[in-house]
Amino acid sequence: MTKKKLSFEDSLEDTDFGLIISSKGELKGMYMPDGAEEVDYVPEEIVQILYQVYGMDIDTDSATIH
Repeated sequence: MTKKKLSFEDSLEDTDFGLIISSKGELKGMYMPDGAEEVDYVPEEIVQILYQVYGMDIDTDSATIH
C-alpha cells in the first residue's frame, strides 16, 4: 500500500480547526477556518482540550491564530 503525504491545509475541510504542536508536544498555535477570525467562534470542545491539556484559557492567554 502506498502512503500519500497530505499538506496540513489539504487535510482540512472548510469548517475544520487545527492545533499546531511542536515535536516536543508544545502548543505553537491554532488554525481557524475562514470566517472564524474571532476567538468567540472556537468550539467549546477545543476550548476544553486547550485548557485540560495545556492549561490555556483562550479568553485570557495569548495565542497565535493562523
